Amino acid sequence: MATSFLRLLAFLPPCMALAAPAVHAAEGDIEWRYRKTQAAVTFTANPLSSTSRTAFYAARGFSVAAIQPYAQACGFSFGMQNNGATPLVTRLTDWYAVGADGQRIALHLPETWDTAWGKAGVPQAARIAFRWAQFQAENSFEAGDWIMGMATLEMPPSGPFRLVARYHDNMGNHEIVLDNLTCSND
Repeated sequence: MATSFLRLLAFLPPCMALAAPAVHAAEGDIEWRYRKTQAAVTFTANPLSSTSRTAFYAARGFSVAAIQPYAQACGFSFGMQNNGATPLVTRLTDWYAVGADGQRIALHLPETWDTAWGKAGVPQAARIAFRWAQFQAENSFEAGDWIMGMATLEMPPSGPFRLVARYHDNMGNHEIVLDNLTCSND
């Protein structure tokens, strides 16, 4: 299921305007800090500050205390575009980061966060808003589709790190790599 960037922008409070990727109306392009195109796939990432994530989710019904574990994690906004002729499938369980020390770090799945929110008594409306804004654990998208969402790592990586995003198409399994990523400093 593809998540439209413009639909996501409608959810952004004014305080996140500086943290969100800039949209150039004339060009339709988004400025991304990290970007790589490989074959027919473009993968992009922007680090998200804890302040912007706290504000974003507090405006959607989370208490500041409830959202802090998520806001303090190393988090990014990811985008992936399928410029090819066949569908792509991504699974966050197949993605990972590699810290400067060589340690492999998995992504924290949205479903895991949602389970924690249920145990913490976070209102259902806030949990729905959370799910809509996340890069889904599994995405299947057609030729020309573009998806975007937030995700966090299970733990902070050491130093600049590499992110490996795996995907599958009719030609098999592939990976696209972004190097020298850093978490937001706030």
